[in-house]
Amino acid sequence: MPFDEPDATAGDKFETGANDLALTAEELRETYPSNRYHGQLRETVTLPAEPASHVPAEAVLPADLAANLGVDPWSHQAAALEALADGENVCVATSTSSGKTYVYGLHVARRFRENPDVRALLVYPTKALSRDQERELNDLFDALGLDITVGVYDGDTKREEKARIREEATVVITNFAGLNQYLEGHHRWAEFHADCELIVVDEAHAWTGLSGMHAAWILRRARRVIDWYGGDPQYVLTTATIGNPAEHAQALTGEPATVIDDDGSPSGRRHLAFWDPPTDDGGYGDGTGDDARSPSKRPATVEAPEVWAHCCYHGVSSLLFCDSRKGTELAVGRAHDYLENPTLPYRGSTPLAAYNAGHGKRSRRGTENRLKSGDVDGVATTSALEVGIDVGGIDGTVLMGYPGSRHSFWQRLGRAGRGERESLSVFVPDHATLDQYVLRHPAYLLEEEPESAVVDLENNHVYLQHLRCAAQELPLRREDAARFGGHDRLERAVEYGRRTGDLEGSLEGGVTYAHRDRPQDAISLYASGGNSFEVRLAGEESIDHQPIGRARAYRDYHEGAIVLYQGDQYEVIALYEDRPQPVVELEPVDVDYYTQSQRQTTIYDTEVRESREVGPVQLNWGYGTVTVRYDTFSKREIGTGDVRAVGLETGVSPLEMRTQLCWAEVPTDVERAVTTAHSDYRNDNCADLPPRLHGYLGGIHAVEHAMIGVAPLELTVDAADLGGLATNRLPDGSDASGWFIYDGVDGGVGFSRRIYEEYEAVARRARDLITDCDCGRDEGCPACLMDPRCGNDNRPLYAPAATDVIDALLGTFDASEAACEPAAGEGDENERDERRPPASVS
Repeated sequence: MPFDEPDATAGDKFETGANDLALTAEELRETYPSNRYHGQLRETVTLPAEPASHVPAEAVLPADLAANLGVDPWSHQAAALEALADGENVCVATSTSSGKTYVYGLHVARRFRENPDVRALLVYPTKALSRDQERELNDLFDALGLDITVGVYDGDTKREEKARIREEATVVITNFAGLNQYLEGHHRWAEFHADCELIVVDEAHAWTGLSGMHAAWILRRARRVIDWYGGDPQYVLTTATIGNPAEHAQALTGEPATVIDDDGSPSGRRHLAFWDPPTDDGGYGDGTGDDARSPSKRPATVEAPEVWAHCCYHGVSSLLFCDSRKGTELAVGRAHDYLENPTLPYRGSTPLAAYNAGHGKRSRRGTENRLKSGDVDGVATTSALEVGIDVGGIDGTVLMGYPGSRHSFWQRLGRAGRGERESLSVFVPDHATLDQYVLRHPAYLLEEEPESAVVDLENNHVYLQHLRCAAQELPLRREDAARFGGHDRLERAVEYGRRTGDLEGSLEGGVTYAHRDRPQDAISLYASGGNSFEVRLAGEESIDHQPIGRARAYRDYHEGAIVLYQGDQYEVIALYEDRPQPVVELEPVDVDYYTQSQRQTTIYDTEVRESREVGPVQLNWGYGTVTVRYDTFSKREIGTGDVRAVGLETGVSPLEMRTQLCWAEVPTDVERAVTTAHSDYRNDNCADLPPRLHGYLGGIHAVEHAMIGVAPLELTVDAADLGGLATNRLPDGSDASGWFIYDGVDGGVGFSRRIYEEYEAVARRARDLITDCDCGRDEGCPACLMDPRCGNDNRPLYAPAATDVIDALLGTFDASEAACEPAAGEGDENERDERRPPASVS
């Protein structure tokens, strides 16, 4: 329950260590079997307990509601309720299990008490979370003695229930995909819209990049419809801790919001262990091509289940977070094998269970109840238990790999030690870029400024899609300009729509959609427009999969690709593009490998929108035309990443897109100095490149890889949504060398723009990644520089030159000192001649 009963002995608990844990991080090391411990405990962090900060319920609620509630709200809940009472929008950015649901639940309750006709629209990211929150809100309203009806309205709602919910429900819960569809039939919601006083966006941090763009336009369309019927809603956004909550709230809703981030909820002492899987022999391959290998460490998929089993055996009831449904089942099996090994000091039974969306609802509820009652000691789960569901008195969490962002990391850890309970959390990294960065820089997790969410409304493909929907829902007029990009953008879009035959009319009299179909059907939250691909299962079975954009289809859904969706494996058996509705067909498989496509990139027709100096380097942001070829793909073993097959053909054609990008132009003196300093480096696999340039090209290639690899440390972005290119001659007539980072979506999504703005911070992270990697190899390894999607097979990559280039960018490399006199016969003209033709590596 989000509120704790005030406890007179709460202060004593913090002093005396009540709720002591069965194992701390140090005790985990001390109790671990000696024949299995090889120095895995790399770092420990202990976070102190924090007491609750309460505000009297009567200060923010009517006396009867305060009495029925029976407890005092935490200070951040009270602050949010006060802001709402003052007519403000709020964005609540506090920790996991800090009672954010009760902020809008109590606001609805007090408004219902004054006006029983009040209505609220709640938008959740998943159907499962919608059902859990429906139960929590019903419990709250029952406790308050209010006859408030809550209804979930989505694709799973029965037809006969939908009419009742529209007419009777005070609170309607849905998701963005559903809301996009329901706006077309807004006349059926007339009474609801007229009385709507609150719109809630739960887990707002999840809406970033392309999906965030769609969510923002859907919210603007919804607000326009609600306003037309006379509603005047406030907004509540709840989010994990992100670096830009106020900016993100305004980007999503179009309106300012008061940020509530001073968390008043209690927390027990937390022990955090960084557990590095042991290296068997420390060996590497030659670092390139088919022989490129990770250090021979035990994969996290093997090590993490054993650590989890040890914790559960010693009385720390724990969740193990896995990447896939199959991973949860394998983890339980590995944990049982470990505990039953006769050479290890474990005796007796330790009940463990798997939990994922592939299990039926009854099975999942049964596991939840067994976990709460203590009948099971540990549960291996996907992200299904990361948010929303109350799992009771869990003492520990084990993370199998880094989940990709700090807020997700802390959300998972926050599932243990709820309230004032002490807890143990163990991070077991994979041998991957982000995992290894976090392992080597644990302080990163404790920094005050977490990643920023990115919502950029510049993408015209997405804008035009939603403008067509808005025109179909209600005629567009000049007064809509403020909501839809301003007068100039709206007028240009309407004129374009008239020329294409999609729109008709004028902004003075009203612009309407010119066709009889539903433009809402063309919206995919994860595609930027054009012909998106429908994803189907071969045969008669169906799969609940969002349509995907062409770029993602070519990259990840080509024939022969293995797709992991909701924890299950599928193989793409066909990709059909020569039809009105392009289709990808899947069939279920159970294989021990995954696939990755390799990209080859060319960039031209660049358009500079903004420029600035970063040290001696000129940094640009703007647009460019990017051609990407996903001609081949590889197969790699799950767990080790070892290459099983390369050079397999995808069968897809080149992909051309106009997108956003940022690029660095390296000045001639820096290029010359770094080239000279590293002219002795040779990579025998790069015979087609001028030998003297192997070091420098390997350096800027490594910088491009490293900056893309660490971008998720600053932004809520998947590195797979970014692309890059390093070149000794930038396009469009420039004689400068440099590197690009571009958005891998037609029209762009704003990621490269934010990297442009945060370039120095990303570059510092990239340098740390390169210099601190344990591999010690100039060519790097998969944990620092190597990218399995690299179109040049990670050739050349050269870390020493990369650090010099970054140092120059950050102002700590002196090009004049590093440069030396050219050797005889190597004057400037010869050097320039040697640079032709241009050489690019992606």
